[in-house]
Amino acid sequence: MKLLIFGVGGFIGSNLVEHLIAEGEHEVIGIDQSDEKLAGIEGPNFTFVEADITKSHDLADEMVSKADVVVDLIAYANPSIYVATPIDVVQLNFFENMKIAEYCIKHGKRLFQYSTSEVYGKAGRDGFYNEETSDLIMGPVTKQRWIYAAGKQYLERIIHAHGLRGDLEYTIVRPFNFVGPRFDYLVPAETKGGPRVFAHFMSALLTGGPMYLVDGGNQRRSFTHIQDTSEAFSILLDHPQAINQIFNIGNPATDISIKELAIFMMELYEELTGKKPNNELIEVSGEEFYGEGYEDMNRVPPDISKLRSLGWEPKRGLRETFSDAMRYNLDPAVHASILA
Repeated sequence: MKLLIFGVGGFIGSNLVEHLIAEGEHEVIGIDQSDEKLAGIEGPNFTFVEADITKSHDLADEMVSKADVVVDLIAYANPSIYVATPIDVVQLNFFENMKIAEYCIKHGKRLFQYSTSEVYGKAGRDGFYNEETSDLIMGPVTKQRWIYAAGKQYLERIIHAHGLRGDLEYTIVRPFNFVGPRFDYLVPAETKGGPRVFAHFMSALLTGGPMYLVDGGNQRRSFTHIQDTSEAFSILLDHPQAINQIFNIGNPATDISIKELAIFMMELYEELTGKKPNNELIEVSGEEFYGEGYEDMNRVPPDISKLRSLGWEPKRGLRETFSDAMRYNLDPAVHASILA
């Protein structure tokens, strides 16, 4: 089978390619603007194409026509961008993704669309997020932070509608906080805004800077080891019951508050390095950290019974997930740039 992966050079894509090369069952072609995270990942069944998908629509159309399955990982996944440049977010996360879906419809190709757990928004009143029954509840328009989730939700609904019409086979994935090796996006000390919580806390540990607790750090999240997610992909790729379905990929056993996570990562850092961190925990408002138009929510863990029914189970707990991610970032070759 020939797999075409858009956004292959990112955190999820690079780990997925490494997993697929190790399996050795498929030909994999990846397209992205950079192959930096693909360093050291190679094999006879993998080809990388460097291109900016927003400027190479004819190339993308042609590549889709030659593939059997298309995997779309392209997205801005950064809350600061949602707040600062919402038009850019919807342009990439909806319109450019929709073009890929249209190429799949045109050429009769199966689409793996990576969406986001944020489509659930403020839902989860029953204590879980379920693909079939949970409402998708966004915040007000004046909180433009929701443009990311709204764009992804609309994309899901259109893809589903094409599935109902019978002109597209798809599988939609809703990721829950994937973490592991190659997750960096580190930032200088005392940076506000920017990437997600692991990157901020890891950067603070490396630089001695403060660990900011947005709105007190009482929000809860569950985290998933990237290798578990790649294994889930293989199951979904091969299982006929995954066609025209939506799946949460997450690990409900790792549920933890952001404040608890900061303390946990400080303890892990000391275990891994032998150095006791002295980072200050500082509470800041969401708008102070990310900018005007930000809004957050307390999230609940995912219901993964649907994916479990296909034979998948997350194998790696919170300690292994964060230890692996932190070891990668402790490599001077990875973090040297923020310490310069």
